[in-house]
Amino acid sequence: MTEERLTIYDGDHNCIGEASRNDVHRNGLWHEVIHCWMICRMGGRDWIYFQQRAFSKADFPGFYDIASTGHVDAGEKPEDAAVREAFEETGVRIEKNRLSYLGMVREEILEGNFNDREFAHVYLYQMDIPAFAPGEEVEKMIAIPAEEIEKLDRSENDSLHGTDLSGNPFAFRKEEFCRHPGEFTKLVLPKIIRQTDD
Repeated sequence: MTEERLTIYDGDHNCIGEASRNDVHRNGLWHEVIHCWMICRMGGRDWIYFQQRAFSKADFPGFYDIASTGHVDAGEKPEDAAVREAFEETGVRIEKNRLSYLGMVREEILEGNFNDREFAHVYLYQMDIPAFAPGEEVEKMIAIPAEEIEKLDRSENDSLHGTDLSGNPFAFRKEEFCRHPGEFTKLVLPKIIRQTDD
């Protein structure tokens, strides 16, 4: 099996070459990823979908994260990576005309031997009817009202409350959430508000 190759960048997002995924994380090299937030408006509320990462994952097993995240392979366009990762992880077949590009953010996680430096391309995907078929990298999908995520971003909540996909109440602590500080409030929420106003 061919080892995954990623394009690597300097801190100003200038391409400087390629490296294996293992070397990228071992050496803390800057690379690109996608964050795809999935949303559905039901009952007058905007519901945001999250995945629970598989317990077999090497990084943050069992944690809750944005609906679909993943690496942009060398030579791959971020939009194509968003479509590919969404299907691999959640089973959702992205319709590109419903996929909105929200911008790029820098993230650094430096903890012990874990050195992750990412340029994350952020997308919002609007769904009429949530239809998930999670792959092996995902334990399950859950839905959380947008206002709950906003409170977490503002450090007003110690936990998140929502439902599983059967509608049963569900809650987890903020310590179980893969934080992407400010991303929802700065990029996702303004897009939701504009769409609601329209």
